Amino acid sequence: MALLPTLILCLSILSPSIVAVKIPQDPNPQPLSWWKEEVIYQIYPRSHQDSDGDGIGDLEGIISRLDHFVELGIGAVWLSPIYKSPMKDMGYDISNFTDIEPVFGTIETFKRMAAGLKERGIRLVMDFVPNHSSDQHPWFNMSAQRIEPYTEYYVWKDPSGFDDEGKPIPPNNWVSLFGGSMWEYNEVRGQFYLHQFLKEQPDLNFESRQLRNEILAVFKIWLDYGVDGFRVDAVPHLFEDQEFPDEEENPNRPPEIPETDYAYWMHRHTYNLPGVFDALAEMRQLLDIYTLSDGKERVMMVEATVAPPALFEYYGTKEKPIAHFPFNFDLIGIPSGYNAENVERVMSLWYNNLPEGAWANMLSSNHDNKRVPSRYTEEAIDFFNMMVLLLPANAVSYYGEEIGMSNANISWEDTTDEFACAAGPDRYHLFSRDPSRTPMQWDDSDKAGFSTANKTWLPVHPDYVDVNVAAQKASTGNTHLSIYKRLMQLRHTDVWRYGSLETNSIEENKVFGFSRIFNDKGFIVLSNTVDEAVTVNAATQFEGIPATATVYVVSVGFQPETAVGSSVSTNSIVIGPKHSIVVEF
Repeated sequence: MALLPTLILCLSILSPSIVAVKIPQDPNPQPLSWWKEEVIYQIYPRSHQDSDGDGIGDLEGIISRLDHFVELGIGAVWLSPIYKSPMKDMGYDISNFTDIEPVFGTIETFKRMAAGLKERGIRLVMDFVPNHSSDQHPWFNMSAQRIEPYTEYYVWKDPSGFDDEGKPIPPNNWVSLFGGSMWEYNEVRGQFYLHQFLKEQPDLNFESRQLRNEILAVFKIWLDYGVDGFRVDAVPHLFEDQEFPDEEENPNRPPEIPETDYAYWMHRHTYNLPGVFDALAEMRQLLDIYTLSDGKERVMMVEATVAPPALFEYYGTKEKPIAHFPFNFDLIGIPSGYNAENVERVMSLWYNNLPEGAWANMLSSNHDNKRVPSRYTEEAIDFFNMMVLLLPANAVSYYGEEIGMSNANISWEDTTDEFACAAGPDRYHLFSRDPSRTPMQWDDSDKAGFSTANKTWLPVHPDYVDVNVAAQKASTGNTHLSIYKRLMQLRHTDVWRYGSLETNSIEENKVFGFSRIFNDKGFIVLSNTVDEAVTVNAATQFEGIPATATVYVVSVGFQPETAVGSSVSTNSIVIGPKHSIVVEF
């Protein structure tokens, strides 16, 4: 649900100096925690598989596709919100934290899905949204009526005054992420309530001990259902400055944006405040209690769009652990016309600054950001999968990345994203997240095998006839899907688990590469970022590289044609324009 990313991500990419990464192999190899090795696959339930012909994906649909995860080698799935919701923000406005939205199914359907995953050895991570609820949640209605114990479950403030027409004036100048005041007047209570997102998403009051206990009780319910962890949404928004001062103007804002836009202001008083860490540490403590009770590790991953090194505070400390990992959005923040130096900067930023004992993580897109081929080029698809799956890091894979899905062009008439709708028909395309949320492309039948409905909740991308799971499974050639599966196989080796890491931007920043070596085995990943062929002498650019290596995988359309399994001299590896290769030895 991160709506801040562009400015913060770009700042994190551009700020630090580059120091090449050199990490030795693990001197004392031990089995890795499941969440470190297993790829976590993000399912956007509305877009995965429709089972009942209403044009919307559901839990029965997910159940029908469970074997797809087995074929990919996926070890865990992260389910975007399925809680009961009016769907003003596609499930991120929750009216019941412990029940399932009927469009997706029931608790019984959820239990069958969870059992089906468990039978296949796949863990389940739930999306959780603690910052706010729907305004249709019973808690909010009772809080508005000052019914205990709910009176202080939300952030309420008196008007700062009244205008000439007697209308209440908001407490301060705070602006919501969706534009306009962060405050909405409630006639029943006679006060304003805070909403950092939509006005239909009132912020929960994490200053309230009772509210925090309530959230922990919700966690317990889902943990008792057997979930293996949570992805905790939008955590920097949990606390506000209790003095409620006005925000300052952002001196780096684009000149054309109005005062009603979120980016116009600095948000020092509503974002990433110290209380966040204590609240998250309580959640982590609860998960650790469950882990200690049966030895099955529960994971907590958090969404915090904060530039490193401040982001690393979300790992916590050995004495006070917080997240197992905060999401790394820096691959998403690499500029569109990127070169090898831009990629190396991300590696340096993360691997040279991680807190002791912390584990990195990699992802290349999600439900809030453009997909890889739409940010860059189709040739970048396999390279980003190589980074996500082969760097020593937790890997999070967004549905459709395994086949190279692209963003679709969504018309104003078909737009469902409230963030885009709030911007109006002339600017909606600048904000819409719909293009990266289109239905999964299973085959070349009508509606891509996603649904039998005449109209799906979002249009299917028109390239589904060629870009789909069935076609790539049937192909005997080199496809994004076959490459993805090969990379997954390489991930489950000791070279990946315990090997060294060396990164390098080479050939005048034309090629980015990294090597992984464990004892006498290893592999090298090389990606040409320019529009001309480049010959790389990997033997001199990386330590411990033998004279020859075997081609393990090449990107789709790789030039010059290089057969998988063929031998290459490591002092003269030719890589065609915008293509990538993995060689092993």
